[in-house]
Amino acid sequence: MVTTNATDPILFVGNGGGSMLAEIVLGMAGVRFRVEVVGWGDNGLESDGLHASNPLGQVPTLVFPNGTVLTETAAIMLTIHDSRPDLELVPTLESGLRPSFWRWLMFINAAIYPSFTYGDYPAKWADQDQEGPLRTRTDQHRKRLMLHLEQQVSHPWFLGETFSALDLYIWMLIQWRPKPDWYQAHAPKLYTIAKRVDDLAATKRVIARNGVKALP
Repeated sequence: MVTTNATDPILFVGNGGGSMLAEIVLGMAGVRFRVEVVGWGDNGLESDGLHASNPLGQVPTLVFPNGTVLTETAAIMLTIHDSRPDLELVPTLESGLRPSFWRWLMFINAAIYPSFTYGDYPAKWADQDQEGPLRTRTDQHRKRLMLHLEQQVSHPWFLGETFSALDLYIWMLIQWRPKPDWYQAHAPKLYTIAKRVDDLAATKRVIARNGVKALP
Protein backbone atom coordinates (compact mmCIF):
# COMPACT_ATOMS: atom_id res chain seq x y z
CA MET A 1 0.00 0.00 0.00
CA VAL A 2 1.29 3.47 -0.92
CA THR A 3 1.81 5.78 2.05
CA THR A 4 0.03 9.13 1.67
CA ASN A 5 0.02 12.38 3.58
CA ALA A 6 -2.03 15.55 3.95
CA THR A 7 -0.30 17.27 1.02
CA ASP A 8 -1.48 14.65 -1.48
CA PRO A 9 -4.55 15.29 -3.65
CA ILE A 10 -7.86 13.71 -2.65
CA LEU A 11 -9.69 11.46 -5.09
CA PHE A 12 -13.40 11.10 -4.34
CA VAL A 13 -14.46 7.63 -5.44
CA GLY A 14 -17.52 5.42 -5.46
CA ASN A 15 -16.48 1.80 -5.07
CA GLY A 16 -17.13 -0.10 -8.28
CA GLY A 17 -17.97 3.10 -10.16
CA GLY A 18 -16.37 5.18 -12.89
CA SER A 19 -13.67 6.36 -10.53
CA MET A 20 -11.94 2.99 -10.93
CA LEU A 21 -10.37 4.14 -14.19
CA ALA A 22 -8.99 7.27 -12.52
CA GLU A 23 -7.53 5.10 -9.77
CA ILE A 24 -5.86 2.88 -12.37
CA VAL A 25 -4.22 5.71 -14.34
CA LEU A 26 -3.07 7.52 -11.21
CA GLY A 27 -1.59 4.25 -9.99
CA MET A 28 0.11 3.58 -13.33
CA ALA A 29 1.68 7.04 -13.15
CA GLY A 30 2.86 6.55 -9.57
CA VAL A 31 0.87 9.54 -8.33
CA ARG A 32 0.25 9.55 -4.59
CA PHE A 33 -3.32 10.39 -3.66
CA ARG A 34 -5.74 9.97 -0.80
CA VAL A 35 -8.98 8.10 -1.38
CA GLU A 36 -12.27 9.47 -0.06
CA VAL A 37 -14.93 6.79 -0.50
CA VAL A 38 -18.43 8.14 -1.10
CA GLY A 39 -21.46 5.96 -0.40
CA TRP A 40 -24.12 5.13 -2.96
CA GLY A 41 -27.63 6.33 -2.13
CA ASP A 42 -31.01 6.03 -3.82
CA ASN A 43 -30.19 8.92 -6.15
CA GLY A 44 -26.51 8.31 -6.67
CA LEU A 45 -23.53 9.35 -4.60
CA GLU A 46 -24.27 11.15 -1.36
CA SER A 47 -21.54 13.25 0.26
CA ASP A 48 -21.46 16.87 1.39
CA GLY A 49 -17.70 16.90 0.84
CA LEU A 50 -18.06 15.69 -2.74
CA HIS A 51 -20.84 18.16 -3.58
CA ALA A 52 -18.75 21.02 -2.18
CA SER A 53 -16.05 20.24 -4.75
CA ASN A 54 -18.28 19.02 -7.58
CA PRO A 55 -21.89 20.29 -7.57
CA LEU A 56 -22.87 17.43 -9.89
CA GLY A 57 -21.99 14.99 -7.13
CA GLN A 58 -20.12 12.69 -9.50
CA VAL A 59 -16.97 10.64 -9.25
CA PRO A 60 -14.15 10.73 -9.95
CA THR A 61 -13.43 14.15 -8.49
CA LEU A 62 -9.78 14.96 -7.85
CA VAL A 63 -9.05 17.83 -5.46
CA PHE A 64 -5.53 19.23 -5.24
CA PRO A 65 -4.11 20.88 -2.10
CA ASN A 66 -4.14 24.30 -3.82
CA GLY A 67 -7.90 23.99 -4.35
CA THR A 68 -7.81 23.02 -8.03
CA VAL A 69 -10.59 20.56 -8.85
CA LEU A 70 -10.43 18.11 -11.73
CA THR A 71 -13.54 16.14 -12.67
CA GLU A 72 -14.51 13.71 -15.44
CA THR A 73 -12.66 10.46 -16.01
CA ALA A 74 -11.35 11.47 -19.43
CA ALA A 75 -10.04 14.80 -18.11
CA ILE A 76 -8.09 13.06 -15.34
CA MET A 77 -6.74 10.48 -17.78
CA LEU A 78 -5.63 13.13 -20.29
CA THR A 79 -3.99 15.18 -17.54
CA ILE A 80 -1.98 12.13 -16.52
CA HIS A 81 -1.07 11.58 -20.16
CA ASP A 82 0.33 15.11 -20.36
CA SER A 83 2.74 14.40 -17.51
CA ARG A 84 3.43 10.75 -18.39
CA PRO A 85 3.25 10.28 -22.17
CA ASP A 86 5.49 7.24 -21.74
CA LEU A 87 2.46 5.34 -20.40
CA GLU A 88 0.92 5.64 -23.89
CA LEU A 89 -2.58 6.17 -22.58
CA VAL A 90 -3.02 8.18 -25.78
CA PRO A 91 -1.37 6.91 -28.99
CA THR A 92 1.53 8.93 -30.35
CA LEU A 93 0.99 11.23 -33.32
CA GLU A 94 3.46 9.12 -35.28
CA SER A 95 1.35 5.99 -34.81
CA GLY A 96 -1.46 7.35 -36.98
CA LEU A 97 -3.96 6.06 -34.39
CA ARG A 98 -4.94 9.37 -32.82
CA PRO A 99 -8.08 9.92 -34.95
CA SER A 100 -9.43 6.47 -34.05
CA PHE A 101 -8.53 7.01 -30.42
CA TRP A 102 -10.39 10.34 -30.23
CA ARG A 103 -13.38 8.92 -32.06
CA TRP A 104 -13.89 6.00 -29.71
CA LEU A 105 -13.00 7.94 -26.57
CA MET A 106 -15.79 10.38 -27.42
CA PHE A 107 -18.13 7.52 -28.35
CA ILE A 108 -17.67 5.90 -24.94
CA ASN A 109 -18.08 9.14 -23.02
CA ALA A 110 -20.86 10.73 -25.09
CA ALA A 111 -22.91 7.70 -26.14
CA ILE A 112 -22.32 4.82 -23.71
CA TYR A 113 -21.83 6.67 -20.43
CA PRO A 114 -25.19 8.53 -20.56
CA SER A 115 -27.02 5.21 -20.75
CA PHE A 116 -25.86 4.62 -17.19
CA THR A 117 -26.53 8.21 -16.11
CA TYR A 118 -30.23 7.83 -16.88
CA GLY A 119 -30.66 4.08 -16.51
CA ASP A 120 -29.06 3.65 -13.09
CA TYR A 121 -31.47 5.98 -11.30
CA PRO A 122 -34.67 6.18 -13.37
CA ALA A 123 -36.67 7.66 -10.49
CA LYS A 124 -34.40 10.70 -10.62
CA TRP A 125 -35.38 11.45 -14.21
CA ALA A 126 -38.72 9.88 -15.05
CA ASP A 127 -40.51 8.92 -11.83
CA GLN A 128 -39.95 5.22 -12.56
CA ASP A 129 -38.51 2.39 -10.54
CA GLN A 130 -35.64 0.18 -11.70
CA GLU A 131 -38.05 -2.23 -13.36
CA GLY A 132 -39.52 0.53 -15.54
CA PRO A 133 -39.04 1.22 -19.25
CA LEU A 134 -36.24 3.78 -18.82
CA ARG A 135 -33.92 1.21 -17.24
CA THR A 136 -34.98 -1.46 -19.74
CA ARG A 137 -34.54 0.73 -22.80
CA THR A 138 -31.21 2.23 -21.76
CA ASP A 139 -29.90 -1.28 -21.04
CA GLN A 140 -31.03 -2.45 -24.48
CA HIS A 141 -29.50 0.60 -26.14
CA ARG A 142 -26.21 0.00 -24.34
CA LYS A 143 -26.06 -3.56 -25.64
CA ARG A 144 -26.42 -2.24 -29.20
CA LEU A 145 -23.65 0.29 -28.59
CA MET A 146 -21.33 -2.32 -27.11
CA LEU A 147 -21.95 -4.68 -30.03
CA HIS A 148 -21.02 -1.83 -32.36
CA LEU A 149 -17.83 -1.31 -30.35
CA GLU A 150 -17.14 -5.05 -30.57
CA GLN A 151 -17.06 -4.77 -34.36
CA GLN A 152 -14.25 -2.19 -34.18
CA VAL A 153 -11.81 -4.27 -32.12
CA SER A 154 -8.36 -5.09 -33.40
CA HIS A 155 -6.02 -7.46 -31.57
CA PRO A 156 -4.58 -7.79 -29.01
CA TRP A 157 -5.80 -4.36 -27.84
CA PHE A 158 -8.68 -2.25 -29.11
CA LEU A 159 -6.40 -0.30 -31.47
CA GLY A 160 -4.34 -3.33 -32.43
CA GLU A 161 -0.81 -3.74 -31.13
CA THR A 162 -1.00 -0.44 -29.25
CA PHE A 163 -2.35 -0.33 -25.70
CA SER A 164 -4.33 2.80 -24.83
CA ALA A 165 -6.77 4.18 -22.28
CA LEU A 166 -9.58 2.77 -24.43
CA ASP A 167 -8.66 -0.66 -23.12
CA LEU A 168 -9.06 0.58 -19.55
CA TYR A 169 -12.49 1.96 -20.40
CA ILE A 170 -13.51 -1.39 -21.87
CA TRP A 171 -12.42 -3.17 -18.69
CA MET A 172 -14.50 -0.79 -16.59
CA LEU A 173 -17.61 -0.99 -18.77
CA ILE A 174 -17.59 -4.77 -18.63
CA GLN A 175 -17.92 -4.63 -14.84
CA TRP A 176 -21.38 -3.10 -15.25
CA ARG A 177 -24.67 -4.06 -16.89
CA PRO A 178 -25.09 -6.26 -18.86
CA LYS A 179 -22.25 -7.86 -16.82
CA PRO A 180 -19.28 -10.06 -17.81
CA ASP A 181 -21.28 -13.19 -18.71
CA TRP A 182 -23.11 -11.30 -21.45
CA TYR A 183 -19.84 -10.02 -22.90
CA GLN A 184 -18.33 -13.49 -22.90
CA ALA A 185 -21.27 -14.71 -24.97
CA HIS A 186 -21.92 -11.72 -27.23
CA ALA A 187 -18.79 -9.53 -27.29
CA PRO A 188 -15.86 -11.92 -26.83
CA LYS A 189 -13.28 -9.56 -28.33
CA LEU A 190 -14.12 -6.85 -25.81
CA TYR A 191 -14.10 -9.44 -23.05
CA THR A 192 -10.63 -10.65 -24.09
CA ILE A 193 -9.29 -7.10 -23.86
CA ALA A 194 -10.83 -6.69 -20.41
CA LYS A 195 -9.17 -9.91 -19.27
CA ARG A 196 -5.79 -8.54 -20.38
CA VAL A 197 -6.40 -5.33 -18.42
CA ASP A 198 -7.44 -7.45 -15.43
CA ASP A 199 -3.87 -8.75 -15.28
CA LEU A 200 -2.20 -5.32 -15.05
CA ALA A 201 -0.66 -4.61 -11.64
CA ALA A 202 -2.45 -1.25 -11.34
CA THR A 203 -5.79 -2.91 -12.11
CA LYS A 204 -5.24 -5.62 -9.52
CA ARG A 205 -4.73 -2.97 -6.84
CA VAL A 206 -7.94 -1.23 -7.85
CA ILE A 207 -9.87 -4.51 -7.91
CA ALA A 208 -8.73 -5.22 -4.36
CA ARG A 209 -9.49 -1.74 -3.00
CA ASN A 210 -12.91 -1.52 -4.66
CA GLY A 211 -13.94 -5.01 -3.66
CA VAL A 212 -14.87 -6.03 -7.21
CA LYS A 213 -14.23 -9.48 -8.62
CA ALA A 214 -11.54 -10.33 -11.13
CA LEU A 215 -13.09 -11.40 -14.43
CA PRO A 216 -13.74 -15.14 -14.69
